[in-house]
Amino acid sequence: MYIQYEKFVNENIEHIENFKNNFCYNAILEHVSKEQGIEYIYYIEKLISESFSEITFENINEYLLLNDKYGNPRKNSFTLQNNNIICSATSLRYVYHSLIILKHIKYTNSNKIVEVGCGYGGLFLAINFFSKILEISIEKYYMIDLPPICNLIDLYLKKQTDLNIEYILKTAYSYGKDIDDDNLFLISNYCFTEIDEQYRNGYISNLFPKIKNGFIIWQTVFGLPISDSTIIRKDIMKIDEEYPQTASVTNKNYYVYF
Repeated sequence: MYIQYEKFVNENIEHIENFKNNFCYNAILEHVSKEQGIEYIYYIEKLISESFSEITFENINEYLLLNDKYGNPRKNSFTLQNNNIICSATSLRYVYHSLIILKHIKYTNSNKIVEVGCGYGGLFLAINFFSKILEISIEKYYMIDLPPICNLIDLYLKKQTDLNIEYILKTAYSYGKDIDDDNLFLISNYCFTEIDEQYRNGYISNLFPKIKNGFIIWQTVFGLPISDSTIIRKDIMKIDEEYPQTASVTNKNYYVYF
């Protein structure tokens, strides 16, 4: 399923001005709808009200402007905390996911993250941005993806000027074997459950022994029911249905916290 995506990124790596609105790229990323964006705003506002009152509208808008500055994403008009914003709905998803991940990670002893399936680095950028505001220390951030995607991430993040977390890019073909670290916090949103079983097993064998805690968005549409979450061989703390739910009623997505 990644062949066209990888081919597009590889062929356009030096011309990334418009990659976020290309249909080949949108099959994998930057396809969150305006309707879903409105739902993400509801949950962002709810989470801020309940847990992160120190985060302001200005903070969120600053991140949205940062992430939407490059790649020419499709944007829509939204209302956030009674203010009008124009942004990519995907960037709103990154805001929400970064905040629920940071809420989880601050109750663990992990301060080094490894993300499997990283897109262009938008979630890293959100975690980098909001962790600083929330005074949550992240020492390192490993990003594992296919080689052309790692090149895109590097180009994209080098355009950013205020990165306070060290990031290290690793090829997916090593399954984390080349990461010489432990007590890691895993993130894998819409990736771990959609790759073939042999690749999942590669991560379970080589990367997961180095992982202590983490967060996975678990997709059941690829034949892995949520009951199979035991394959990660970790103590699962909590499983919630994804909200907003971006899958179907019969094949739901889930948030798996461990």
